[in-house]
Amino acid sequence: MGVAQTALVAVSSFLAAISSLFTVAVPSPEGDLAYVESVLFSTSLRDFDQSRIKWRRQQPWLDWTTDSCSVPIIGNEGRSFNFASACRRHDFGYRNLKLLDRRYNCAGHTSGSICSTDTWSYGHYWNAEQRSRIDEQFQRDMFSSCITRARTRRVRCEAWAITFFQSVRTIGGP
Repeated sequence: MGVAQTALVAVSSFLAAISSLFTVAVPSPEGDLAYVESVLFSTSLRDFDQSRIKWRRQQPWLDWTTDSCSVPIIGNEGRSFNFASACRRHDFGYRNLKLLDRRYNCAGHTSGSICSTDTWSYGHYWNAEQRSRIDEQFQRDMFSSCITRARTRRVRCEAWAITFFQSVRTIGGP
């Protein structure tokens, strides 16, 4: 192979590799729901935390914002616990299932754009069953973060996890 052909192969390979880093999926009801559920229920919390910035570039129409558990006074971490990652994933679940209802559960509207408030309702994607699944995953995520704590702090961490879980079950919607 000549120098020009070798260079062309090298450049083509490089461009193919780079393009895979910036691949953006196309929104669809089935694809978006499968993606959100995969991130919520089939991905380890560690992988979620390490990959969410990359995923944000690949799925820019999803809601990646978080308020990190918005617990007044306590926050999302203390001496015996750190629930920041669990809170981020919990927010991702709540926000995106609501978003899918606004995007795809419109009366007579299926284009994939966000509906106006008078043409959509919660229920298809965001409902009591899905909320319960997300809250239960939140509890598992918090308990998994407690495992890394020293025994004396683990007991307090688990007590905080139960408190956080009971709070979201009481206060969260629908």
